[in-house]
Amino acid sequence: MIGIRICLALNQIEEMKKLKLFLTQQGFSVIGELTDGAAALRSINTLHPDLIIADADLPGINGIKLAEIIDEDDIAPVIIITSASKEGLWLDPKQPQKAAFLQRPITKAGLLQTIQLSLMNYHKQKKLKEEIKKLKEQLEDRKLIEKAKGIIMNKFGMTEEEAYRLLQKRSMDTGTPLRELAKAIILTYQLDL
Repeated sequence: MIGIRICLALNQIEEMKKLKLFLTQQGFSVIGELTDGAAALRSINTLHPDLIIADADLPGINGIKLAEIIDEDDIAPVIIITSASKEGLWLDPKQPQKAAFLQRPITKAGLLQTIQLSLMNYHKQKKLKEEIKKLKEQLEDRKLIEKAKGIIMNKFGMTEEEAYRLLQKRSMDTGTPLRELAKAIILTYQLDL
């Protein structure tokens, strides 16, 4: 856990001091200690922590709203500390995906497990998002290349395989990625119309 940078945003200063002491003893770096939601948001956007631990009842912007904003901006996972009286809060499907909930009284083991699970889930989600983005780009590339092949086939009376080989050869000869070459062919064809 060494090197994990945590921002704390809690109502109770004594609780924050205890959490900071425990977290630093465990090898975490506490890079922010805030008692107001708006100040926490500004600080989080500046510091880019690896994890945020926020009180559900922060003044200004409460912890849940803070987690929603952080989730939209995909900054870091959030653990929301709630009072024991807020039963069922973590079962609400409208809650941000990256927010985990931890009820008071906070135990050391519970806090460490929640941190570990939050970080693991966040990194898994981030990796999946990157894979989805890459697959979308590949699909878009494929569509462009198919369209360019169609243009070449129509313009020069080639088969699909011949058109694709021509694209590949031009790509290699000019050092231009297939995607960019396909875009240029499509653009040129559209200008000729």
